[in-house]
Amino acid sequence: MTTRRLLLFVLLAMFFAAHASAAPIHVAYSAISGAMAPLWVAQDGDYFRREGLETQLLYIGGGSLLIQSMLGGDVPFAYGPSVPVVNASLRGADLVLIANTGNAMVFSIMSRPEIKSPADLKGKKIGVTRLGGSTDLALDFALDRWGLQRRELTVVQTGGMPESLAGLGSGALDASVLSPPSNFRAKKTGLHELADVGQMGIVFPNTPLSARRSTIRANRDTVVKFLRGFSLGVQRLRSDRDFSMKVLSRYTRVTDPEILGELYQVYGVRHTGDPISYVRPEGVERILKTIDAREARDAKAGDFIDNTLLKEIEQSGFFRKR
Repeated sequence: MTTRRLLLFVLLAMFFAAHASAAPIHVAYSAISGAMAPLWVAQDGDYFRREGLETQLLYIGGGSLLIQSMLGGDVPFAYGPSVPVVNASLRGADLVLIANTGNAMVFSIMSRPEIKSPADLKGKKIGVTRLGGSTDLALDFALDRWGLQRRELTVVQTGGMPESLAGLGSGALDASVLSPPSNFRAKKTGLHELADVGQMGIVFPNTPLSARRSTIRANRDTVVKFLRGFSLGVQRLRSDRDFSMKVLSRYTRVTDPEILGELYQVYGVRHTGDPISYVRPEGVERILKTIDAREARDAKAGDFIDNTLLKEIEQSGFFRKR
């Protein structure tokens, strides 16, 4: 074998070995909800692969568990949790919000048919996915609007949207905070919508993308590529109804065309976020105001946001080309 052929053989062997052994990038999402559609569409549309990234999506119900996975180093990117990211950062974690695709709390408070008004919740059990998470905060906002105190009812942590819906359907819970499609399924079975929290005018980072600052420092190019692929998924969701509905059906396991149509209307039309998925400071300020700790009172929204990556992508002309 000539030296040139030997060198070529060695280089090819190294290339295939590297690609065969390369572990995929784990990307976790926190809910079986249509809010996760931008990530699902980006994955199924192969937009991460087009950026040279091999990604694997993981469902980890509830933001708190997902944050633990990030801090343990198993998950570089998390999609969905906002309050747990801010809370963890206040305690010294190096987490930061790098994008956001929803600026309203897209939750419904669904109840058993016999509960006709918010006042009927007194003494009842209401389910949230995680105490201290987004569904818990949505409940607090609703209770405040209704003039009810948290101590007047029992709040139960369920662990996830499917569990919240199941508890409500079985009668183990009197009400639950649900997001689409779980709230649509609840309506079809005769359950009652007490409130649409998304219509309360609350600016809130409902579905942010987060990462560790150390990950950004060490692998900024990879994070930028990931955000490019993610942004293409957001655009595809907004522009391709048929493909997006197929993706939504696969991940949510919804096959009812009516529910799928409503799901797309919510997340592909009404609550798609800003044209470029920057994190709004006012949404983070809203979270800080709900945290009863001195660290939260002294903190600034910008301490939890890194919009520089998306800004870099925008300045490259990436969004103008599409």
